[in-house]
Amino acid sequence: MLTPDPHPLRLPRILLTNDDGFEAPGLAALTEIAETLSHEVWVVAPQHDESGTGQSLSLHHPLRAWPRGERRWAVGGTPGDCVALALGHFMADTKPALLLSGINAGSNLGDDVNLSGTIGAALIGLLLGVPSIAISMDCVSRDNARWDTARAIAPKVLSHFLAEGWRKDTCLSINIPDLPANEIGGFRWARPDARTLGAIHVEAREDLRAHAYYWLALHDREPGPKDSSDRAVLNRGEVAVTALSLDRSADVKAPAVMFDEWAEAGGVAADGDMPADIDG
Repeated sequence: MLTPDPHPLRLPRILLTNDDGFEAPGLAALTEIAETLSHEVWVVAPQHDESGTGQSLSLHHPLRAWPRGERRWAVGGTPGDCVALALGHFMADTKPALLLSGINAGSNLGDDVNLSGTIGAALIGLLLGVPSIAISMDCVSRDNARWDTARAIAPKVLSHFLAEGWRKDTCLSINIPDLPANEIGGFRWARPDARTLGAIHVEAREDLRAHAYYWLALHDREPGPKDSSDRAVLNRGEVAVTALSLDRSADVKAPAVMFDEWAEAGGVAADGDMPADIDG
C-alpha cells in the first residue's frame, strides 16, 4: 500500500498547468496538493479546454493572458503555450523547481502520450529544462472522476519521486486507477500500451449557411496483452508510472519491414527489459 512520506520535501517554487482548462476540478485538486509541497505555487493554465493539443505552440497569433489572482493566469492558448509563457515571462527571474501538469479527467495511456495536452505540457517543461510530471485520473466519465482518490494518492507518489528522483532526460506520466484510495495497491513502472489508437473519425456537417464543417473523434482499440503496459497496470488497481523522453528515434539497426498493402501498417514493439517494481 502507499504510505505518506513522513518528511515531505518543500520546494521553493512549483508551476502548475493542465489541458482541461483553468476552471477544471482536477487543476483545483492539483493546486491543493502542490500547496503542501511548496509555499510558492504558480498556476498558468489554458482559459478553455485544450485537450488533444499535444506539444503544440501558438506561433502564428499573439497570446493573451488574464490574471486570476496572485500568481494565477488564464491563457488563451495551449498547455505548451502556458508553459512557455510562464517560464519565459511570468517566472523568468527564477525557474520553478518542478512543473506539474493535470490532474487530467481521464487516463493518458498508450498512444495518448503523443496527443495529450497534459503530457505535452510536461514534455515542453522537460524541453525547457524543468523537472516535469503529468498526472491523470482514470474515470468512466469526465464528470465523475474520483478527485478524493487523486488527493489521497498523488501526494504519496510525488513524495516518493521527489525524494528518490528520476532520469533527468525524462518526464513522468502518472495514471491513477478509478478506485477508492484504500483499494489501490501501490505503484509500478510501466510502458505505454502499443497502438491503442484505432482510428480518427471525421464527421462532416453543414452549418445554417450551407458551409461544411468537421468534427474529429478518436476511436480506441482494445489494449494489448502485455502485463507491463500502462493499461494492464491500471487495470490491476495500481498506479502506472511511465518515463517519457523527448528522443523518439528508432533503432535503425533493427530488421527492415516492407509494407504489405494487405497488411496493417506498423507493428507492436518488441518486449524490452522493464525497471524493477517500486514498493509503495
